[in-house]
Amino acid sequence: MKSGEQVDVCVIGAGIVGSSVAMALAERNLRVVAVDLDLSGRLSSSEKNAGGVRATWWQPVNISLCRASIEYYERIAREVGFRQKGYLWLYDEATWPQALDHIGLQRALGHPIETLSAAEVGRRFSEIDKLDGIAGATFSPRDGLINPNLLKQHYRAEAVRRGAQFLDHVWVVGIDSGHDKVTVNCWQSDEPMSDAGLMRLMTQDGPGEAESGHLFDLRARAMVIAGGAWSPYPLRLAGLKNYSEPVRRQVCLVDNRVTNLERYGMIVDTSGIYFHNEGPHIMAGYSPPEEPPGYHFHYDGEAFFQNEIWPRLFARMSCMERLRHVTGWAGLYEVSPDRSAIVGRAAPGIYEAHSFSGRGVMQSYGAGQALADLIANGAYGKLDAAALSRDRFDRGEQAYEALHI
Repeated sequence: MKSGEQVDVCVIGAGIVGSSVAMALAERNLRVVAVDLDLSGRLSSSEKNAGGVRATWWQPVNISLCRASIEYYERIAREVGFRQKGYLWLYDEATWPQALDHIGLQRALGHPIETLSAAEVGRRFSEIDKLDGIAGATFSPRDGLINPNLLKQHYRAEAVRRGAQFLDHVWVVGIDSGHDKVTVNCWQSDEPMSDAGLMRLMTQDGPGEAESGHLFDLRARAMVIAGGAWSPYPLRLAGLKNYSEPVRRQVCLVDNRVTNLERYGMIVDTSGIYFHNEGPHIMAGYSPPEEPPGYHFHYDGEAFFQNEIWPRLFARMSCMERLRHVTGWAGLYEVSPDRSAIVGRAAPGIYEAHSFSGRGVMQSYGAGQALADLIANGAYGKLDAAALSRDRFDRGEQAYEALHI
């Protein structure tokens, strides 16, 4: 791409949300260029996701965006590995009344969901044989599991088919927004960077390594910041306030030779642990409430499994007595003050879609379509994400999402 070339929209960040936005914009016949420092996503939350997809939320906007996404995933299920085996969510005495209060809203927005007693949980999910502390449960059959990498590649392929471009090894170094255009100053590395080099550059921590590359400018009518946990940096370049912070989330793969959970989807326990079958293993994650914010990618390994994962699994299911830790990883949530995404127009010519607080995969299609309508037409269309505008924090109208794990 030539320096100074004019496009309609520049998307900063080409993870699963940025790729969805690029596809949606290209569908509206806009010329789109998406830039990313590492299109393979070695440090991307998209690649470190547990793969759950659900419309089981308590905020209307979160339900609606996820419902639209699920309807799309159903149409491309085989291509992206979407398996609608449902979500089983177990509640304790404190949270069960709140869950019941939201059943009517969920059903009114088209989300099929059942309520179960503890005894019904035991009968339908026979492996769950320790029912202490379960006041009730919900089961949502159209929720399920997806392959995030395949979904991201689908978005990109559809975007490219309609003329969009994805530029790799590109780091944004400046943003200049005028009355009717935005100039994005970019640096492109000549070679792929190491993980350590990516981390230093993306966190602005230390001088980094000497890298060969070149500078170029992109001129666009509009720009979208969709950098996930890395969005604070382009927000700062654009002179915009950052509201969110990155928080580490760890996921384990464990071997259980006694049973197989293949017939189930995601299960969320009262303790906060969430788990599902993953091939010959079980994938289990837990978010310690005391986890400090920051760009932390260290996986605590066997200690995390022994201290956080195994005790919670065995407390609920006898068949989890003899688990063996296999491997695991750490990724980032970008968590907003109300644990809902920040989507919309941030300033003249500048739009944003980030801070999904763990539900980027789940909402990616719906959020991309909503934002593309806003950019292309100046107003939301069928999907209205106005409740996720950054203005809500100043208005005191936060979209607080309690079902956050």
